[in-house]
Amino acid sequence: MANLTRVGTKGLELTREEVIDLAHNVQGIIRKAQCREVNCEILCRLDKVSSELSGIDADITDILDRNE
Repeated sequence: MANLTRVGTKGLELTREEVIDLAHNVQGIIRKAQCREVNCEILCRLDKVSSELSGIDADITDILDRNE
């Protein structure tokens, strides 16, 4: 893998922060949906979104760690 430029590194760091924010928002939506007794299919789909965001966060972290 090629080394990231300074702009690339900063861009990934900013993107990671946004992904983390989004993941927290999705978790909040899941909790609200559970309180509202939303259909289980919807809760499962939201949980998949949360898992995907966690995976993206982990991938970005790995890229940043390898670049240092």
